[in-house]
Order: sequence, then C-alpha cells, then structure tokens
Amino acid sequence: MSSKNPDGARKIQSIKAEVDAVKRRSILEEAAQQFFENGYEATSLESIADALGVTKQFIYSRFRSKSEILVSICRSGAAAADQAVEFSASLQGDAATRLALIIRYFVQLQIEHRREVALYFSEAKSLPPEEAKALDRSKLQFHRMLCGVLNDGTKAGQFDFDDTSLATSARTWRTLIGPSTGWPPVIATASL
Repeated sequence: MSSKNPDGARKIQSIKAEVDAVKRRSILEEAAQQFFENGYEATSLESIADALGVTKQFIYSRFRSKSEILVSICRSGAAAADQAVEFSASLQGDAATRLALIIRYFVQLQIEHRREVALYFSEAKSLPPEEAKALDRSKLQFHRMLCGVLNDGTKAGQFDFDDTSLATSARTWRTLIGPSTGWPPVIATASL
C-alpha cells in the first residue's frame, strides 16, 4: 500500500500518532490524579491501569516506568516557568507593568496546571537526579528573569528592595508556585 500510495501511508501514520497521543494523555491524566490523591509512592501502575480499564502492558507500551510518567507530569508543571520567561521577553513598558503582566500570565498557567505544579513540588524527591536538575534549570531561568524585572523596577524607583534576588527567592517565587498563602510583597505593595 505504501509503495502505491505514499500519501495514504503518511495519513495512516498520522492517525496512529494522534491515537497514541490520546492514549498517552489518558495515562498521564489518570496518573496525575492518583499521584495527587495518593502520592507517587502509594500509586502503582496496576491501579492506574485498573482505573483506565487497560492492562499494565498498555501503559508499558507508552512509558518505560512509573518514574517516566512522573517526569512527564512534572515537566508539564515546570513548563509554566519556561513559558513565562518566553512571555517576558516579548513585553515592553516599565518594570511594574511588565511584572504585573508576567505574574498574571504565570498565575493563569499555574491554575491551568495546578495538579502538575503541586506534584512537581510534592514529588520532586522521586524524580531521577538528571531530570530534577533539568527542571531546576527552568526554575533558575525564571528566577533570573524575575530578578531582572525587579532590578529594573528598583533602579527606576518603582520598587524598594535591598536584595531583589532574596525578595524573589524568599517570597515571590514561593508564593507563586509553592504551597504558601498571601500575595507576593511586590503585588501587595506596588502601585500597578
């Protein structure tokens, strides 16, 4: 068939890839739910398979291990930091305006991916070391971008921080994506 109709063969491959993507998403969604409710260690591939009405082999045909599933979920949660860095590069205006836009965008991403973000923070200890380092690089890029905006605002007299890196680390970063309450001081005190 493929030698007589290469376009038809490509279409079949495309459909197969789409079906496989749907199956992977189903596994990831169920795993995220169970990891969130029960914890990573207490969740088995068997319980994920049972909830989906499939066999463990179905899962293994798409993921090598439970750890690989966790990595995929945590990458999704950490992607918000990368997206916020990309978004910030496109912004114009003063630091307070840019900061407000970045935070709104970032918080929206956090809300959309709240389970994945929560799992990244609660289950980071279960990630393979090389994956944990890669995800930490995303956090570091976000931290540097946010420090740059806060430094710009401090230089322009819009913010008053003795140490913008400390302000970013100690309060803003933790409040935005970690388990904490309250508004970052820059949002609570800045006139935006």
